[in-house]
Amino acid sequence: MKFNKILSWTLFSITLLAMGSLQGCSSDKDMPWVDLRYRVEDSYLVEAKNPETISFLVKSTNTWTVFGVDGEWYTITPEQGQADSTYTVEIICNENVDLDDRIDTLTIKSDYWVGKQFLVTQKGTAFLTVGGSDFELPQADSSDTFTIASNQKWSAKVTEGKEWFSIVSGNEGEKDGTITVQAVANKGEQRFATVTIYDRHGEVNQEVKYVQDGVMLDPQIPENGKWFVTYEQEQQLTIPVESNGEWTVSKENEADSDWFTFEKTTFTGSEDLVINLSEHIGSAVRTGIVTLTSVAEEGITPVVKQVKFKQANPQIPVVNNTDRTINGGWYGPGELQPGYYNFYVGPMAAGTKFNLYLIIGDYEIRYWLQDGKTVPSTRPWCADVFIENGNCHKPVDFSKPNVISVDIKESIDENGDKWAYVEWILNGETVCYRIANGVTLAGNSDSWVMPWSVLAPGAQLYINTSGGAAKLEKFEYIAPLVWGE
Repeated sequence: MKFNKILSWTLFSITLLAMGSLQGCSSDKDMPWVDLRYRVEDSYLVEAKNPETISFLVKSTNTWTVFGVDGEWYTITPEQGQADSTYTVEIICNENVDLDDRIDTLTIKSDYWVGKQFLVTQKGTAFLTVGGSDFELPQADSSDTFTIASNQKWSAKVTEGKEWFSIVSGNEGEKDGTITVQAVANKGEQRFATVTIYDRHGEVNQEVKYVQDGVMLDPQIPENGKWFVTYEQEQQLTIPVESNGEWTVSKENEADSDWFTFEKTTFTGSEDLVINLSEHIGSAVRTGIVTLTSVAEEGITPVVKQVKFKQANPQIPVVNNTDRTINGGWYGPGELQPGYYNFYVGPMAAGTKFNLYLIIGDYEIRYWLQDGKTVPSTRPWCADVFIENGNCHKPVDFSKPNVISVDIKESIDENGDKWAYVEWILNGETVCYRIANGVTLAGNSDSWVMPWSVLAPGAQLYINTSGGAAKLEKFEYIAPLVWGE
């Protein structure tokens, strides 16, 4: 194998000066100082056969040595050196004929100073591989055999599909061998089995995946794993379906689903399921469920799959006509819930500072217009949102009306914890956004955490101005979509 070239010296130096008196002891002479330098990695890995030579540089102001704990399987040349000269140290490993890897810790030391310890690992000769390909079985009762090439003990076990799939022979062995498996006839959907191969230590070495022919009827999985998302416009929803036979589609509930129709209801093989959705003018998300069924064949159980999709209701804003000139501070309504807010601000004098706050307990979502630009901010402080190189400062033309918007939505992390997602928007264009669980899409490292639960009582609107007045003509609120389960 090839090793990375070492790019720079690693420097360790110790200077110990004598002191006239030390607690509990004394010294008449200055203790020696050592400047030990080297270019060496933290670890090296070499092959069992034809191992590549490990080399690195060492230099010190004192005599030095390189040594290991178990030096029987490698040589170090030179093992030691004199002061003030640079040496190239080479480590040459003997071929490893044992099954197991071997490892040793080596030390670079000069006088009393241990400058570096690093690992050398040499692979063992153990191998365990599976021979064969296309691990497929027909629908009828069937069997198959594959080979094992090994120089060690091994074992095998069925870890998936054991209800219909088993090992006939070859549950264990030593060195080369074969494993024979069998499957009972499949009267339903295409199915899968796994044979797991374990090495001499009982560790998983690899898995052999078998597929048995059967009925295949696999609609595309929605991105969220639950349902396909559509919005209120009239549209077509196209869902790719993989199949190896004939199949049909029907509505789960004919009475409640007059808002969608199918382009066609019978299919052969892999085709697209196309669903026509009418425009949605209601006040709540509506859900459609359709059933895909394979055409029955003698002796074969039909396969049934369901597909769910949801169509959003139109998001109609609730308008608050404030028509208020603000010169100083003004507290607006409270109990403002998560959602999308548009604040319509009239023209302002160039030197005016317009500050909008959504106050939520100990947290604040801030939106400032000052010095001709947007300045989003938060409390507690978050540099990711505020700093200019976070791309959160956009130019603002104060001589014209502006719409500043804040979008507050729920964000769920990989642990299932709920946080606030906040987006700052100017005249319909995103200024910056923040998922308040310590993650930013811009890749910054600062964190601002606002648990979703603190939003339960809602936010208080506060606006102030300085250096001039500003007119808040109105603000709109659009409630988040409630998709349900």
